[in-house]
Amino acid sequence: MLTLGMPIWALALLVVLFLFVCLMMILVVLVQRPSGGGLSGAFGSGAGSGQTAFGAKTGDALTYATIAIFAVYLLFAIGLNYALRPASATSSGPAAATPESGTSAPTPAQPAPTGAAPVPTAPESTPSSGETPTPGG
Repeated sequence: MLTLGMPIWALALLVVLFLFVCLMMILVVLVQRPSGGGLSGAFGSGAGSGQTAFGAKTGDALTYATIAIFAVYLLFAIGLNYALRPASATSSGPAAATPESGTSAPTPAQPAPTGAAPVPTAPESTPSSGETPTPGG
């Protein structure tokens, strides 16, 4: 897992802060004054639906708070997406798994089809010191 050089405790702290921002956004949305009939009007609560718990001018402040918390939510979501993304395919492909000495890793033999006897494979011989192999010797 690619962590952009961050320790795991820092990522865990960012995830906890992201969950806190999510809860704050839920609470701010739930506290807002209903602006239209919506479902509350459909169920007959028209008498006291215009009253809010924090006064008459809290609608503007809660709207700004909702926008600010949503912006922070988006920044956390994008940042955590980049911080917790898996390694790219180019760095974890077969070329990355080969040893540094220049020799390639042996590939596993293909399984034989059902009902057929496996065909033995001969190991590849490679020149050890840059010599060219001579035929018959």
